[in-house]
Amino acid sequence: MFRQYHYLNGSLPATARCYTAVYKNQPIAFIAIVHTKMKTNYFRVSRLVVLPDYQGLGIGKRLLNFIAELYTSQVNLPFFLVTSNPQLIRGNLRNWIIKRVGHVTNGGRKNTRINQGLTQTNSRRRLTVSLQYVPRNEALNFE
Repeated sequence: MFRQYHYLNGSLPATARCYTAVYKNQPIAFIAIVHTKMKTNYFRVSRLVVLPDYQGLGIGKRLLNFIAELYTSQVNLPFFLVTSNPQLIRGNLRNWIIKRVGHVTNGGRKNTRINQGLTQTNSRRRLTVSLQYVPRNEALNFE
């Protein structure tokens, strides 16, 4: 249902945990979260999609913040979002800090499965921003 509205055409990882926002018993938004275990153990958003009729109302941001707060309050691991969506980048997302701005690169390590997956996506040529969610209780220390 949501696949046709997302720019990434690849399938979701088998380990993705998926959630939907529902309005009047109809799904209107979708988010998929992946647990990544590498040098750093963290969660990241794999997909965030809002159906066209509901875009621009803040539903995606509310779903994103709800899930980020849920995960960071239950597990002491970082929570990230990599996006090229201008509404999320400039959308005054409270409790999110910018960690990186740039293009996806292979970092000279073309042979890894993860790097091959990143460099083959449609986001390869897009300017992206990496954001990290800072839980509410920690955000108070930054203000």
